[in-house]
Amino acid sequence: MKSAVIIGATSGIGRELSFELSRRGYKLGITGRRTPLLEEIRDSMNTECHIAEMDVTKTDEAREMLLKLIRKMGGADIIILNAGISGNRHDVVWEDSKKVIDTNVSGFTALADTAWNYFLSENKPGHIVGISSVAALVPNGGNSIYNASKAFVSRYMEGLQVKARKRNLPILLTDIKPGFIYTPMTESRKGMFWVSTVEKAVQQIADAIEKRRYRAFITKRWRMIGWLSRILPTSLFRKFAP
Repeated sequence: MKSAVIIGATSGIGRELSFELSRRGYKLGITGRRTPLLEEIRDSMNTECHIAEMDVTKTDEAREMLLKLIRKMGGADIIILNAGISGNRHDVVWEDSKKVIDTNVSGFTALADTAWNYFLSENKPGHIVGISSVAALVPNGGNSIYNASKAFVSRYMEGLQVKARKRNLPILLTDIKPGFIYTPMTESRKGMFWVSTVEKAVQQIADAIEKRRYRAFITKRWRMIGWLSRILPTSLFRKFAP
């Protein structure tokens, strides 16, 4: 039985991905800031599931908690870094930007590094999955800090993958780039298009993980945006970006 840890599993993509992997027979470890929600998810599953309360912005505690959770599970094959927030969509306020950086950048990096070093120390194949976003590819005047934070996630994952290849390490990095998905994070958004249900999205995410993809757009049609972002001038995106 394969085992997976999902960081940020109490709502949205993380919650539904927990159920999807459970249906596929995975042993799970799930984290979040609200223990009652974690217990509710665990008690709804048919497979083995361990929980750990975690605030990724408290990086030292979060790193220690991840390793403790892995030990409780008896080891992990896949570590999925999903915790993230969207930030202020209207004003440029440092306090709001810092919250996004603390969660999406510092929290992500602390746990990505911990996952990397765990697999190195165990001398075993490992799979680190980062949930970035299609937003990483384009500028956004409405929420520049969120887009920038997700660009960091993608670039960091790419850098770790290069490191793994150069050192011939059996560690795989998968960058998941969701587009618009119906979740609590997007429920107040207007003007969304190509919107997917969270159920369809997590099925494709789970498929990408099991197929050991380096990168996956969710849903698949968002690959078009990825392609356009490489060939169109940045000035064009600036003109039409929100």
